[in-house]
Amino acid sequence: MAQVPFYHSNCPLSMKQAAIWYFGDKAGVDFRSGTATPLIDQNVMTALHTSSVISDSLGNLLFFTNGNKVWDRSFNLMPNGTGLIAEGLVTQPCLIVPWPGDSSFYYIFTIDAIKFKDSVNYFSDGLCFSVVDMKLRNGLGNVTTSVNQPLLNSVCQKITAVKHKDGIAFWVIAHKWDSDEFYAYLINKAGMNLTPVISATGSFHGGSRKDQSNGYGFMKMSPDGRRLALAISGSNKVELFNFDNETGKVSNAQSFTANIPGIVPYGIEFSPDGNKLYTTLMQILGNGAPTRPSYIYQFDLNKGLTSPVSLDSVSGLRLADLQLAVDGRIYVSRTVTHLVKRDSLDVIYNPNRPGIECNYNLLDHLPGSAFPLAGRYSLYSLPNIVQSFVNIPPFTWDSVCHGNATQFKITNQANTDNVEWDFGDGTPFSADWEPVHTYEKPGKYWVKLSEHFNGQRFTDSVQITSYALPTIAFPSDTILLYTGSSINLHAGGGYTHYTWSTGATDSIISVSNQGNYWAKVEDIHCCTNTDSVFVKVFKYYIPNAFTPNGDGLNDEFKVEGLYRNVKFTITIFDRWGQQIFVSEDIDNGWDGTYRGQNCPSGAYVWKVNVNFIGQDIITQGDIVFKGTVTLVR
Repeated sequence: MAQVPFYHSNCPLSMKQAAIWYFGDKAGVDFRSGTATPLIDQNVMTALHTSSVISDSLGNLLFFTNGNKVWDRSFNLMPNGTGLIAEGLVTQPCLIVPWPGDSSFYYIFTIDAIKFKDSVNYFSDGLCFSVVDMKLRNGLGNVTTSVNQPLLNSVCQKITAVKHKDGIAFWVIAHKWDSDEFYAYLINKAGMNLTPVISATGSFHGGSRKDQSNGYGFMKMSPDGRRLALAISGSNKVELFNFDNETGKVSNAQSFTANIPGIVPYGIEFSPDGNKLYTTLMQILGNGAPTRPSYIYQFDLNKGLTSPVSLDSVSGLRLADLQLAVDGRIYVSRTVTHLVKRDSLDVIYNPNRPGIECNYNLLDHLPGSAFPLAGRYSLYSLPNIVQSFVNIPPFTWDSVCHGNATQFKITNQANTDNVEWDFGDGTPFSADWEPVHTYEKPGKYWVKLSEHFNGQRFTDSVQITSYALPTIAFPSDTILLYTGSSINLHAGGGYTHYTWSTGATDSIISVSNQGNYWAKVEDIHCCTNTDSVFVKVFKYYIPNAFTPNGDGLNDEFKVEGLYRNVKFTITIFDRWGQQIFVSEDIDNGWDGTYRGQNCPSGAYVWKVNVNFIGQDIITQGDIVFKGTVTLVR
């Protein structure tokens, strides 16, 4: 059983930057639907070794390169996209990495081959970078004037990348030639830090012309960024390291030396859970068909680089690159030479499973189940991608917010007869392929998926969090608002999205009209909550005439209104400005007399001051009324 430390947001975030591949001799694969499909739509690129391809998070193709040329999504060359200086014979000549500070910009890293002048001296452009601006040409992009900017001279033929621990920045890792040093470059929102983190560990990579194969072979990060592995073809070695994706330091070297004559380690790849490591061994010498078979090994990293399992050996072919895809499977490039090619890829269908149970070229009990390329060819390798883009858990879930139903989906259903889900909350198990489950309480739960195949059981566990709903609560269900005033309704701070019944999307809205108002908030986990409030607008009614004749109708002049929690003053003046009545009781009106004598008919001036005492009424300060009333006798 593997307990997988995947980070997974509850938000329906798409991770399809690596969902389209272009590589080899005009070959391609589309993973966007969840099922790999061969592509035959590009006829412009041939990449003897790795290419690099980037899509947006929704899987829309942006551009691709073989390290010399850059093509846009319409399969046309980008302006300035023909002068990149990667060497086509390099194992990993190029890699595309986004800039976290602006989603429109991308770095293309390229590696030039070491060129020996004689047995001792050599020269090379080494590791360089160029910049692509996708805002240009209406979103088709240009390679900018920042082309072939030098970083490190000289380097081995390998480069890889993974996300920083913060989940935003990226580390780009290369290995210096004639040294034991790894160089890790950080790309964050501020751009690329040109001062690398240098780690001296592991084998010395270098030498004279006869030792140049020490630069050959692949280097990969584990998808979770915890480990780094590489093949050193010239030394017949596979090396494994710890990687600190916060500091960029490489440490704790482990080594395996292959001992099969005539073939050397070449391709490298980790399983999705990072607990298995795969390598190909092939004959790199000679221009014709290989005289020695190629092998593919699996290492169980819980045991270190010891006792690898040989999954298969193939005569007459070179098994070269391995690359994990977003469907949870590892694909293997295969060819005879650069001229004699094969139009299919080998596949490790269940790379998390141990030994031969990983089902190399075995699908639904059918051996030899390679992946067809529809008449296109893979040559020696596949796309080189940021490894974090394939950090896909064994199953995904659409949302885990308290009270919401959550649907689980298996990432890779290959070679699985039936399944069993344990949701970690004591509820009955489910045998559904895509179960829906609701958690009774917020909290953390280990969800266990057991897959059964050929009478064996394979289990993966992922810890998920059922998040409490965000807090949103207005002060009361009803708010009284005096006419002409306004109130600020606040839905709470710190949420990622706000939606109001008015269409507003800010955290605060100003309200002056009567009505029912609701707000919906969404937090960083895409959990939502809603509250509503009724705003009642009211005013006091003051008559413009009264008849104090004792008939019980309009005998007093007073302020009419339901709200009584106030400090109140009403003052009456005659036509000469003399005060003839004053009261601090809203229910005590003027009866039309002054000092016990009836006042004559006519117009009188009044003034009312209202100071609201309670917190359940909203005004823009004290209310002051002025006007005239007609006394009729």
